[in-house]
Amino acid sequence: MRSSTARSRSSCCAPAPTRPTRARLLREAQAMARLQHPNVVAVFDVGAFRGHVWVAMEFVEGQALSSWSAALRRSWREVLDVLCAAGRGLAAAHAAGLVHRDVKPDNIMVGSDGRVRLMDFGLARSGAGELVPAKASASDVPQDLVATHVGAILGTPAYMAPEQFAGLPADARTDQFGWCATCWEALYGQRPFAGDSLVDLALAVGSGALRPPPPTAPRWLRRALERGLSAEPRARFAAMDDLLAELAHGQGRARRWWQGAALTSGLLGLGGLFGAQELQAAETVAACERAGAAVDQVWNDGVRARLASVFAGTGARLGAIAAEHSAEWLDRIAADWKTTRVAVCRAATVDHTHALELAAGQVACLDERRIDLEAVVGVLVEADAEVVQRAPYLASGLVPASTCLREVRSPPPVDMSHGTAMAAHPIALRRRLVRAAALEDSGKFAEGLAAARDVLHEAERFGLPALRAEAQIRIGNLHERLGDAAAAERALEEAVWIATGEGHDELVAEATSTLAFTVSFRAGRHDDALRWARLGQAALHRLGAEDSLRAARLHSVLGTVYRLRGDLDAAREHSERALALREALLGAEHPDVARSLNTLGNVALARGEYEQAVRYHERALAIRGKAYGVDSHDVATSMRNLGDAHLAHGAVDEAFMFHNDALALRERLLGPDHPDVAAALIDLGRTQTARGEATAARDAFTRAAELRERIAAGADARAEAWTLAGEANLAVGDPVRAAAVLHRALELQGEVGPPSERRAATLAALAQALRAQGLIARADAMARAADDEAARAHRRK
Repeated sequence: MRSSTARSRSSCCAPAPTRPTRARLLREAQAMARLQHPNVVAVFDVGAFRGHVWVAMEFVEGQALSSWSAALRRSWREVLDVLCAAGRGLAAAHAAGLVHRDVKPDNIMVGSDGRVRLMDFGLARSGAGELVPAKASASDVPQDLVATHVGAILGTPAYMAPEQFAGLPADARTDQFGWCATCWEALYGQRPFAGDSLVDLALAVGSGALRPPPPTAPRWLRRALERGLSAEPRARFAAMDDLLAELAHGQGRARRWWQGAALTSGLLGLGGLFGAQELQAAETVAACERAGAAVDQVWNDGVRARLASVFAGTGARLGAIAAEHSAEWLDRIAADWKTTRVAVCRAATVDHTHALELAAGQVACLDERRIDLEAVVGVLVEADAEVVQRAPYLASGLVPASTCLREVRSPPPVDMSHGTAMAAHPIALRRRLVRAAALEDSGKFAEGLAAARDVLHEAERFGLPALRAEAQIRIGNLHERLGDAAAAERALEEAVWIATGEGHDELVAEATSTLAFTVSFRAGRHDDALRWARLGQAALHRLGAEDSLRAARLHSVLGTVYRLRGDLDAAREHSERALALREALLGAEHPDVARSLNTLGNVALARGEYEQAVRYHERALAIRGKAYGVDSHDVATSMRNLGDAHLAHGAVDEAFMFHNDALALRERLLGPDHPDVAAALIDLGRTQTARGEATAARDAFTRAAELRERIAAGADARAEAWTLAGEANLAVGDPVRAAAVLHRALELQGEVGPPSERRAATLAALAQALRAQGLIARADAMARAADDEAARAHRRK
């Protein structure tokens, strides 16, 4: 039998609260003293002494709800009557402007007199932190406040709402969640959410993954509790009074039903056992369906309408078409998630074909996929014109949930031994990191880099190594996209060592893939790239994930590394393996399959297999056109690749068609002053040169060079364009103009630096221009310099 007295709890051994906190505690205690309700423990007096707040409360003789439930076998009606009495006390507290913040079985007392009282509002808890503003993020919360506030709630996470896990303010709907969790446990003998660790529990609560309960209470009661346990506060009842009214209506309906049912109880008795089993099975199936419906909170008709409105409001070209294509992909992703989530649940709880451990790993993977979807949708419904142009790419880049059925998930336990980790909840931080990736995919590299760095800072502050590694991978990706290969390499190496130290092989594989690509493609260190790739292969082997999407990514990177290294047989082998895996996991029409086809096309072109290269690039173009529509960046890339393949094969008319269309598409999508337009002009100029259209080629190269000067492109890029323009001016018989632009190219290449074939070509063209002007001595000197540069560049290889 528990005796609970609310004697003065000013806690002489604890530090005194700050003046604002003490004032708030006094105001709340005084409000409780004015609150006279039979189901709330009475407060007789409050005051302050030597900086401490004291509260004198009613002495209650009785049992806590947990002891009362365990003492005897209680019917669901008895349990509900007690909980509803506590709920009425909670509703009265809310009406008085009070929020309990810690509703749980030990804070509900069943007195010896039979009266139920809600207790322990936590008013005298020394050092209780002030509430955080509703829009505050974890990074906005001061460190000293976080430690205090979390220390007050860390002992009872089983009854905490998602907003409490996320460090957000508690309100009346938070209390409603705790009341429903308490009621669920008292009714069903188990807590509503499973989790062996705080992180597992937080993931379950945040995703709404309720345990299927036994059929010991009616379905109307379960439905009401499920609504009160919604992850989104707005989906719960507007107030405790509304929840209690729903329960009262259900109780009245149940009494009427049982009165009628008593007339036929003998007949029902024969089929009782069978009916109970059928009911339990039906309830379990329904629970799986509800688990699948969780994705509806992320993508639904309302969000679709908002997306269409936002896209139309940006004024972007083809905004309506982009919205339609994006919505089609999001429909597909959401439907796949729902089907897969239901299948995993049924396999574990209905068909019993999956071990619970395997199902838990798949659910963790599915939770990641849903967070990814939520982050991408979040970027799209706040889109500007630039994001709209990339929207179908963003949506189609989401990994289908069905891949979780073949992926291994065994993340190491996260250290949650200190309370501060609660403020930077891993789910919230992961959402922010996925949003950084979405910003990257939409072309907002600088904004994405800032967002990823913010996540890294929080992960370091709160000791979350897996998120630190993920943030470093994203930072490395973004540095690579911004052209800073050295910074990218540093970030990715750090990610590898963090993930290796934690034994997180999924992240080791991801980081090493990106690192291998960076050091090969950007720095030309192909042997270093192969060493990093081997580390990734070892991680995948430990996971037993040689047939996963991560393995496909690594094989694709190896295809590029071996091509750049000159080992075209190995390049083809790895590229074909990547293609096979992506087709098996994603289907033959997924855009990632087009990426593999693009890699294979480049390998075939390097091998001189022109017709095969054309076939690969044609198939990639068809997939991208279907996925993104004809007006997309990736379609322009495939057109360019086809132009290159036809040009190498000598089919100059076909090459001109594709290069000309690619240029027109780039200009339409990006405007006339984008770097990709300059690259398209150079492609077209080369084709025009091959067709003998020297004047048109000169105009294209000159436009490219002037554009690169205007946008301050890299010196190498500007020098390349001016060299081509100089050669074209020679072809049309203008050596004076040729010499002028070639001198500009040499200026950009610099007098000092490693020898290069490009500089040798510029010197050779300048020698021709000087010779054409009759400047023979200078021309001969320039020709010798060109030969020396070419020889030194060859030896440097």
